[in-house]
Amino acid sequence: MPVRSKQLAVAVVAVAAGGAAVAQVANAATTVKLGAAKNKIAFNTTTLHAKHGKVTLRMANPSGVRHAVAIQGHGSGRTVGRGGTSTVTATLKKGRYTFFCPVPGHRAAGMKGTLIVS
Repeated sequence: MPVRSKQLAVAVVAVAAGGAAVAQVANAATTVKLGAAKNKIAFNTTTLHAKHGKVTLRMANPSGVRHAVAIQGHGSGRTVGRGGTSTVTATLKKGRYTFFCPVPGHRAAGMKGTLIVS
């Protein structure tokens, strides 16, 4: 099961004219962890969830097969072998996106899933 980091809120307090305090809150990036299935052409999950904004998919590869992770239309991470980590980061709006392995033939073999951004 993927692990999603907690959303962090960073508050910046400024003193407005007249002494009133104004707070601005910004959401930190969401990092979603997944893995390649061991010695298969597959991920360990086919559905991921993230909050809109800056989203990072971080895929650990325990497999002897080289893999990477990509978000359709939003870039891809580097291809890594056993023990490596492939990372892709994109700024995403709410919606559904396809994540996949960009190694030739892997997506066609079923190494893909849905990223749901809310």
